[in-house]
Amino acid sequence: MLMQIRIHPGLTCAYHCLLRVIFGIAILVTLFSPNFCLAQTESTPEKKPEGATIRIFCVQSLTTAEEESILATKTADGKWIEHSAVTLRSPFITPWFQIPRGTIHLIKKDHNKIVSFGSFLVPSTSERFVVILLPDTAKNVYRTHVIDPGKLEFQKGKALIINYGNIPAMVKMGKLNLTVNPGQQITQKIDANEDGMYRLLVAHLDADKKIVPCYDRFVSSNPKTRKFILLFSDPKTGLRAMTLSEFGPFE
Repeated sequence: MLMQIRIHPGLTCAYHCLLRVIFGIAILVTLFSPNFCLAQTESTPEKKPEGATIRIFCVQSLTTAEEESILATKTADGKWIEHSAVTLRSPFITPWFQIPRGTIHLIKKDHNKIVSFGSFLVPSTSERFVVILLPDTAKNVYRTHVIDPGKLEFQKGKALIINYGNIPAMVKMGKLNLTVNPGQQITQKIDANEDGMYRLLVAHLDADKKIVPCYDRFVSSNPKTRKFILLFSDPKTGLRAMTLSEFGPFE
């Protein structure tokens, strides 16, 4: 014989009221929890890295031995804040690394004394820069040249020609003839042969308007790289050429 149990209607109502109270408390606890966010579906915006990304080209080191240099900034009260360290040699290309904005010094510690032997300004306009170190042996410091490749449209498959000399340069790249004046920089697409080779000729005109070759050779072109062609004064030939191939990233 089955036994039937009847629940009083008042108890049933109290039971449902208790459930509503418990559910309401759970909602309040969730809403006021510090880990709860109403915008659950919105992704947190990615924080952009501070400062800029740079790569240093050391054309020629001031010392014959490999020497560690520290990149640092100097505060208003004269204190040094160290950021990164690089070991310079001739020639040398550093990897890309982050550096804060502002004036950056290359320093070294000499018997607890800080010596600055070059500085450059990291502009606030772009995210990626190339810094070229040019030795000044008379003053034992580096002259610096900051380049923004993005503004020059200097990408893979192109050459950037910079004339650091004091006379105009005649540059022949394959079938292309260029004139690069002192202090001028030109970005040019490399037009290589089918075998990836092209002729690179650097020359200048002497006092009698005769062509004086300074650099003449066939070089290879890798479409995955970009090439720096740096021109310097030379007491014997008038101009000296230095070429550096750089792999990416270039963006």
